[in-house]
Amino acid sequence: MSETRTLLAVMAALFLLPHAVLAGDEAPALAKDKQALAALQAYVGAWRGVGLPKRGSNRGAWTEGAEWSWKFEGGRASLECTLDDGRFYESLVVKPGEESDRFVLLAYPTADEGDGEAAPQRFTGTMGDDGFVVTADDAEGEEPARISVRLVAGGDRMLVLYEKRVGDDAYARLAEVGSTRKGSSFAKNAAAGPECVVTGGLGTIAVEHEGKTYYVCCGGCKELFEEDPAGVLADYQQRKAEQRGEESE
Repeated sequence: MSETRTLLAVMAALFLLPHAVLAGDEAPALAKDKQALAALQAYVGAWRGVGLPKRGSNRGAWTEGAEWSWKFEGGRASLECTLDDGRFYESLVVKPGEESDRFVLLAYPTADEGDGEAAPQRFTGTMGDDGFVVTADDAEGEEPARISVRLVAGGDRMLVLYEKRVGDDAYARLAEVGSTRKGSSFAKNAAAGPECVVTGGLGTIAVEHEGKTYYVCCGGCKELFEEDPAGVLADYQQRKAEQRGEESE
């Protein structure tokens, strides 16, 4: 009987080992994703904007809403933007690129009712002095070939410029959407209020664990916290300890 129990224990250990390794691998991947995407933390929140095909003219103008939030799935992190009445796209997903300073943006075109979800258009680019700029791997005709995102007015205004390709290295304006952050008192980092325990951004949503209140910055962070509050808080405490260590050096 003892030999049987020993054999079963060995078999169970061999079965669980790959799962344990996977879980260990997921945590560093999630942390790296969050670190890579931290440059876009200021986008998180709800926005309301007006799109103008031609600067200084209301002809052909439209209004749209945008909701930027974190998304955690399969041990990885991304930023997702859901667009309400968007002219070109209905959603955007930003992921870290293969290189440390690059990003991948998947843009899902606005589909006509009944057509179903169209395949995303893939963009790649960087965050630089001119903001977040990505170019399409492939674009034709009036499709956006370059998207540029800038924050102005202390992070309360977002300008999104869509351009088409008119030459090998030349672009022309399709439209620009100027959006205002809903609740202009929102800030782009935690300095103006409570800190999100998941990302370190501005915490705007209260969550509870073991009788204590914490804050997160978006619905995606709220879902992650509710799935594993102890794990999120442990990571948060470790991050704060590392910050205190760096400040004391």
